Amino acid sequence: MGAKDNSRCAHGRDPAACSTLCLAALLPRGANGDAHNRLCPCHDDRRASLSINPGKVQRTVWHCGAECDPGDIRAALERLGADPSCLGGFGRPKRLIVPGMRVPGHDPALVADVKRAHAIFKLPMDLAGHLYKMCVQAIAEGDGDLPGDPFRLLPDTQPEFMALARRCGFERSYCRKLWLRWSEELPDSQPNRSTYTLPEL
Repeated sequence: MGAKDNSRCAHGRDPAACSTLCLAALLPRGANGDAHNRLCPCHDDRRASLSINPGKVQRTVWHCGAECDPGDIRAALERLGADPSCLGGFGRPKRLIVPGMRVPGHDPALVADVKRAHAIFKLPMDLAGHLYKMCVQAIAEGDGDLPGDPFRLLPDTQPEFMALARRCGFERSYCRKLWLRWSEELPDSQPNRSTYTLPEL
């Protein structure tokens, strides 16, 4: 774990003061808000779901109870005029890891990359080819966590399913066939889903 960022921002404040006076102060408090909890700018928030606090390693960190993306929240704070020295490094896009790249130390992106590789190795070998490719794509885009049922990696709505299939390189017409077959052949009640294979079209 890296050293904590205790530097002062452009306004001369330490992380504890900066999280409230520089960042949280940019957002409306709402009926339930306080010094650290404000209305999230990334969704229609009425409960002060966004918590902004000094981090253990990062200068400041934030979390939305509605699971809004930290990067989207960072962008919203920047649009509201937050200084980069107040935001620190939290919410920045993760660095892409190139195969064969060696990163010294405990780089979070490298750790996530190793988790992705392990998750891919754990996929059932009897998965049909296109489903295996979609599961691999979903793991590559995620944080490397593999659910007990690998089919949980696949979206359960048509737009998201077809978008994932398109990112795998499948033609649009083929994506639609995949979705129709997936929605008909594999309902939520299907037992023992982890061993189920969808025949190739």
